[in-house]
Amino acid sequence: MTDRDASLKHMAPVYRVRDLARSIRFYEEQLGFELDFSYEDFYASVRRDGCYIHLKCASHITRDQGDSERDEELDACVEVSSAEKLAAEFSAAGASFSVPLRKMSYGTEFYVRDPDGYIIGFVQPGQSE
Repeated sequence: MTDRDASLKHMAPVYRVRDLARSIRFYEEQLGFELDFSYEDFYASVRRDGCYIHLKCASHITRDQGDSERDEELDACVEVSSAEKLAAEFSAAGASFSVPLRKMSYGTEFYVRDPDGYIIGFVQPGQSE
């Protein structure tokens, strides 16, 4: 029922970050993203494999990081082709995991924490063994 000319192209969460340069470095060096664009010194976009994250330098929204991580709350969820290989890549680059690689009934997943506390889940759908 949707018109192909009105289809969605991509979605990008917008994360409020304290230090734009630090955030860009994290996504490039630890998660393998590339800089998509940067606007002045307060807004940027990074991308990897058709996935985008926008970064806006602004005062951070206060939340209880401990509660968020204990409750396994996510700020974004990305479907991946190989959670095991990606987790190994991120680990070798020094990324901080809030949930280590694990098998669940819906597939294999892990969660990464960025420098501002945002949690991104990486999920490979499928049956756990």
